[in-house]
Amino acid sequence: MNRFIVTCLSLLLFPAAIIAQEWDPQHDTLEAAVKTDSRRVAESLGRMTTGVEGVRRVISPLGEGDPIRWAQGLPGVTTGADGTTAFYVRGGNMGNNLITLDGVPVYGYSHLLGLTTIIPQETMSETSLLKGGFEGSSSNFTAGHLKMTTRDPSREKFRMSASLNNFLASVSVESPINEKMSFMFSGRISPLALEYKAIQGMLPDLLGGFDDFGAGVGDLYGKLRWQTGKRSVLNASFLGSMDGYSFSSPSEYDGLIYRSEESMGWNNLIGIVSWHLDGERSFMDLRGSVNRYTSSQEQHKYYRGVWNDLTLQSSLTEYMLSFDRTESLFKAFKMDYGAKARYARFAPGQVASVNNASSTLLGTVYLQGRFDMEDRLALRATARGHYYRSFKDEVVMDGKEEIKPGRFDVDASASLEWNIFRYLTLEATFDRMVQHYHTLEGLPVGWSLDMIVPSGREIVPENALQGNLGFRSQIGKHTVSAGGFYKQMNDLVYYKYAQSLFSGGMASWEEDVDLGKGTSYGAELMHEYVGRDLYTRVSYTWSKTNRYGFPNINKGGEFHARFDRRHVLNAVAQWKGFSAAVSFQSGHWENGAAETYPMHVPGGEWIADYFSGVNNYHMPTVFRLDLGYMFSFKTGKVKHDVNVGVCNATNHFNPFMLYFDAATEGWKMIALLPILPNFSYRISF
Repeated sequence: MNRFIVTCLSLLLFPAAIIAQEWDPQHDTLEAAVKTDSRRVAESLGRMTTGVEGVRRVISPLGEGDPIRWAQGLPGVTTGADGTTAFYVRGGNMGNNLITLDGVPVYGYSHLLGLTTIIPQETMSETSLLKGGFEGSSSNFTAGHLKMTTRDPSREKFRMSASLNNFLASVSVESPINEKMSFMFSGRISPLALEYKAIQGMLPDLLGGFDDFGAGVGDLYGKLRWQTGKRSVLNASFLGSMDGYSFSSPSEYDGLIYRSEESMGWNNLIGIVSWHLDGERSFMDLRGSVNRYTSSQEQHKYYRGVWNDLTLQSSLTEYMLSFDRTESLFKAFKMDYGAKARYARFAPGQVASVNNASSTLLGTVYLQGRFDMEDRLALRATARGHYYRSFKDEVVMDGKEEIKPGRFDVDASASLEWNIFRYLTLEATFDRMVQHYHTLEGLPVGWSLDMIVPSGREIVPENALQGNLGFRSQIGKHTVSAGGFYKQMNDLVYYKYAQSLFSGGMASWEEDVDLGKGTSYGAELMHEYVGRDLYTRVSYTWSKTNRYGFPNINKGGEFHARFDRRHVLNAVAQWKGFSAAVSFQSGHWENGAAETYPMHVPGGEWIADYFSGVNNYHMPTVFRLDLGYMFSFKTGKVKHDVNVGVCNATNHFNPFMLYFDAATEGWKMIALLPILPNFSYRISF
């Protein structure tokens, strides 16, 4: 694992740096949006939902929360590195989660090295986390589905807002064009490079010995809404984001000083066109999208007497068409059905002359029935069929092209919500899910540098079978929920050399992947109080997650899954403008790769002496206290919103992993997010 990746975080989290210590070995297509108090987490059929204000009130280094930070505080969810966007749902891998914007997957979702997401909050309507009983239109994942929905631009008057926080400056505009058309636009840019130079000049010893640092971080979002008829609406939207970081630093070898230059980054470009039609007893959605995600890493470094130059690039381009329709057959019964077709072009681990490009086709159809007796009984049953084909698997025999046939997979979901009596509701969900795209996970920080690869000869689709049973009670201002889950995971992907992701060896990723199994089970509890001025939420998860059956890891034996945290407790309290949040997560086992393995560099390789087994070191407990205060005031027609606070007020360092420092050829333990003041200021009119 190259030192530059770890050090790069310190550039972001100033005025405090990483501690590196030496270590001895709008409208949902199928369901109406949930109307709720802006602070309350609405629960229904495996879904937890909040509005944009509930997301904004989450304390974060940017002065206001984002959808992933909101989800990280819910039961059944554990986090990766403290303070970043990495999250794990009910024992699944980080790459087993699906993150969508208006129904379209977002593959490079992180901004500012994992501090936030690329979705501007000014454009958002609501956020949902689904952990079970998945809807028919949801597919190609096996853990959790984080759904982000944008709102409609104003059809009444011109609106404008601008905001500034620790790391981002933004402006948003929306306006009607005529009686039938309106638009919205939002843009954000980060002054990170300027902030670094200012702090480096004032406190040169704080950030380390970097000669130069550059950052290009920003995003653009636009949406056009056209009321094409009394019951039909056409929406066209786009999202573009950019994250690029570069820096140089001196390195010493044999008494001489050399200058190393390194850079990394990722980009997203998403275009969506959708048409919605309301009938007398039905509604229909048609959607088309183009999705382009790229990542790159470059290194020019002097190591062991040799100059090393490496350029590594990955990309995924996906074209998607979908059709969804809901029919109200009679008052209590609705039927949903639809189809989705995706053509994707993968180019993972492109380095030098290596070409790993491949194309895939994934087609999905689903049928879903919903039975709903008002405030008494709700049932949902879903069946999906998938046809998948990888064109890389085509072979030529005897001069003739022989096409390896595609494969068919079936998955299903079911959910039950029964109001046994006025104050007690029983909820049960069942899911069998199949995933055809896979993520080769590296650092558990939520950066969008992990490679995404398709199923093929070497990797078959992952699948998971899970069940959940729980109870929910709402009495006055109090809501209590409790339940348990069990999940069995098969053909899970484990990339053996994750800690050396920045390596030419990634070009041969198919040779370095193991497939195995996993189980996860646990209990989830949540209590929520919603008063006039006081809001509190406490969530607790007890769980156990393991992995086994990987041929080259622990000789196929059982070992702890990454971030198998036995106890996770999150508590939030908000009184008027004051907020406090506490996060407590028990330690987890750090797992290294088996024995030794080669580190590839241009022109050769060298052997890194990694751990000789698994469960090598037990990381300590995570503890964090965040404090914040939010207030608003008006001057004329202008509204001012101010958020101030402190993340990690106790200055508790939470180490999350060990890494191999190639410069010192030794192991180090790293921790993120020391005490960090945050600030956010928004004006709107």
